[in-house]
Amino acid sequence: MKELLPPDYYLDNFRFLIEWVTERYIDLMDEQELDFLESFSRLSRDSQCLLIRLIGRKGPWFRASKLTYTEIQNHHHAAEQLINVKFISDNSLIDIPELASILTRTELLLLFSDLLRPYKTERKEVLIQILSNSFEAPKHWSQWTNNQLGRLYRLDVQSTVSTLLLLFFGNPYQDLTEFVLQDLGLFRYEQYTIDKQHRLFKNREEIIQYQTLLLLREQLAEATDLNSLKQIALLLPRTVESATMEHRRARLLNQIAYGFERYGECNCALELYQQTDLPPSRERQIRLLEKSGNHQQAWQLIEIVINTPANEQELQVAKRIAPRLAKKIGITIEKSLTNIKAKNLVLPQMSDEYGSVLSVEEIARRYFRTEQAPCVYAENELLNSLFGLWLWPEMFRSIDGAFANPFQTAPLDLYQDNFQHNRPALQQLWQLLDEQLHSEHIKNTWQQKNGIANHFVSWNFIDEQLLQIALQCIPAQHLKLIFQRLLFDLKANRSGFPDLIQFFPTENSYLMIEVKGPGDRIQDNQQRWLQFFNEHNIPAEVCYVSWQ
Repeated sequence: MKELLPPDYYLDNFRFLIEWVTERYIDLMDEQELDFLESFSRLSRDSQCLLIRLIGRKGPWFRASKLTYTEIQNHHHAAEQLINVKFISDNSLIDIPELASILTRTELLLLFSDLLRPYKTERKEVLIQILSNSFEAPKHWSQWTNNQLGRLYRLDVQSTVSTLLLLFFGNPYQDLTEFVLQDLGLFRYEQYTIDKQHRLFKNREEIIQYQTLLLLREQLAEATDLNSLKQIALLLPRTVESATMEHRRARLLNQIAYGFERYGECNCALELYQQTDLPPSRERQIRLLEKSGNHQQAWQLIEIVINTPANEQELQVAKRIAPRLAKKIGITIEKSLTNIKAKNLVLPQMSDEYGSVLSVEEIARRYFRTEQAPCVYAENELLNSLFGLWLWPEMFRSIDGAFANPFQTAPLDLYQDNFQHNRPALQQLWQLLDEQLHSEHIKNTWQQKNGIANHFVSWNFIDEQLLQIALQCIPAQHLKLIFQRLLFDLKANRSGFPDLIQFFPTENSYLMIEVKGPGDRIQDNQQRWLQFFNEHNIPAEVCYVSWQ
């Protein structure tokens, strides 16, 4: 791990980003983006550094007096160059709300002393309202401040930079701090191919569609009335080209439809839900049809869901609704019996050496463990880690649209329906389990990839000793069944595993234990896993703990 980063570490990172994006996407860039790249390359080092510093901070307004970076020799000259290429502007028009967001309460009282003197004890929000009532038209910064508070810059390239970041990261969540995590040695990432053939965006229209969906999602988060919701719905694209984009469109469509539900606009909601099968669309359709009295149509849809569920939660909800709906249309269905192994245990409460009360899971773990049969608090970490190690070659296979940047812990299509379809070589990994060759494969992956970030693998948890005993005690057939269920619905099924796992090395067996303290109940995802374990004779039970 590097002890210190050079003061201008971010400059090399941003240059890398630009080179990376240019190499893969220059043919999709518009004139504004190409001009930015050309102008940036001609800037002095100081100006490049200042621009990147501003990009990394919350903007768009920046006071010159607060820009103090030791690696920039002359902030004034750096800013002048940025003004000349129109990356920032100086002395812009600004209204009272924006002015107030930049200035402190003390500064407002100083600048508007005559007007605000009677209100000098009021909160800043009150002062802003008084100023807003007194000044309607915007003014230049220098006019508001009478040149008393230095210069004010406005960053003017947010849109262009946002596009470059989107082309690099392929999502709105990651940012330049990803470089820092790698530079500091905190994260290491797998190597995979991302070239023009495998890039996420195939044409300019896909970029625009993605940005439109992001903008609509932001507007939806801020929508406070039905009219706003209707406007957003009208702007939602009816069709998109790529599977990745369609998944995002469908997710936003479901959110908009649910918004209509909350306003009581059930017909609008139903019409939107019917445009996609992405969960929870069909569940919501069933509920709305039942609510409106269309019981027969709701039953037809519930049968489709039960026969071809999109994920585990959709199936569970459909089975939960089915008896009620069947009764309304005069159909008799058999109730499914849930036989989950359980036992009751009375234990004393315990504290650690510092006097803190131990969790019920830890108390139970200490109760079950023996020298010959170790018990581990594993919850979701162990089986997910084994799964991630087993899946590694296919998870990081460089296929079309799977990877957008060098800082991914999983492919972009991980949670999409076509994940397995896109990886026919996955059959070879299933064969390893069928032929009992999986242990060597998983151990080799653990050794070769140790410490490389993976969405499923908890490196701090799964050490070599735990890996060895887990592979010894958990049969290949059990792992195959668990991995198959994980792949059916990765997003939902990667959680809900029992708290504890006890190994019996002399017998090459194990037992998973879900611990429930007083008043605690089994969650839906836990219920699904426990039922699955029971159906496939995988050793698991619930332990209900009460206190002595």
